[in-house]
Amino acid sequence: MNSLTIKSNNSWFNRVTISHIDCSNQLLIAFFIFFLLISFFPLASSSSNAKQSLVKNVGLTNATSSQSSINRPSLSFNTSKTFRVAVFGDVDSNPGLTRQLDLMNKYNVQTLLLAGDFEYTNGKAVLDDLSKHGFNKNNSDIVVGNHDSGSNVNSWLGTNRTFGKHDFAQGKLSVFNIDANTKFDCSSPQYLIVKSNIEQSQAQYKFAMVHQPFVTVKSTHPDNGQFNCYNPMFKANNVSAVLQAHNHNYQKEIVSDILYGIYGTGTHDEGSSMYPCDSNTDQNRVPALCITGENGITILDLQISTASSRHIDGWFINNEEKVVDKFGLG
Repeated sequence: MNSLTIKSNNSWFNRVTISHIDCSNQLLIAFFIFFLLISFFPLASSSSNAKQSLVKNVGLTNATSSQSSINRPSLSFNTSKTFRVAVFGDVDSNPGLTRQLDLMNKYNVQTLLLAGDFEYTNGKAVLDDLSKHGFNKNNSDIVVGNHDSGSNVNSWLGTNRTFGKHDFAQGKLSVFNIDANTKFDCSSPQYLIVKSNIEQSQAQYKFAMVHQPFVTVKSTHPDNGQFNCYNPMFKANNVSAVLQAHNHNYQKEIVSDILYGIYGTGTHDEGSSMYPCDSNTDQNRVPALCITGENGITILDLQISTASSRHIDGWFINNEEKVVDKFGLG
């Protein structure tokens, strides 16, 4: 066999001559390949750990209680320990809306939260469908979207303004509506009223609800520009979640231990017509989960067994009743 000579600038490898490849050489080569493989796997493991750390850093877990560890919310539950809410937005009068309301009834939702935009075509028909499914001003809340009439929302809720506080679960849950269609920055009367309401509330769970989002990934609509105004106030007063819509997709992220969600998963737009997820962070570069092409409802189970409970289990369920996302918070 001809000799193969390998030259190197390194004096230690000044000249190596390989004249034969025998069994010993083959074993040496095999050992070298094995060494490379075991050197690679810790890197892969580190990458996996980094992804898990990202989930922990944003404050979400997939199984933090007996509820969030199951595939879907239980059809029957102890109402003295759990209060169940469902949220969606950007709905329209069509069979998809009826399907979503049917799901809420099936899962025994106690309060419906509509994060704006229900009057695209026939708002009255939407409200009639809500009524047929047992929802009214006592067990539902609607915030005004850019396609809605404030007077129609006020009529449904029995109020005289489009922002303010609405209580549920015997006062254990307070929802604070914010109308982003009117002046709502830190110098506005609306902000001062909402801030006062939140500061004075003794509710176990405090939710803020607005149509145009404080935070969003890059999509069809940008953020509302008032995050830096509202988030410190939310944080200082133990707001648990901020419910939003406007972008017709599902989003989830944690900022200052607060769940910020976008629930534009109603059926005004369906499937591939829903809005894109063009980034995986919000405008402040905070990691965010975005899912598009899935219409559905998000169910939130609030643990109320003790006055100190601050735990929420959540499931995003599509119209085919598949659990697309689930999480625990708190």
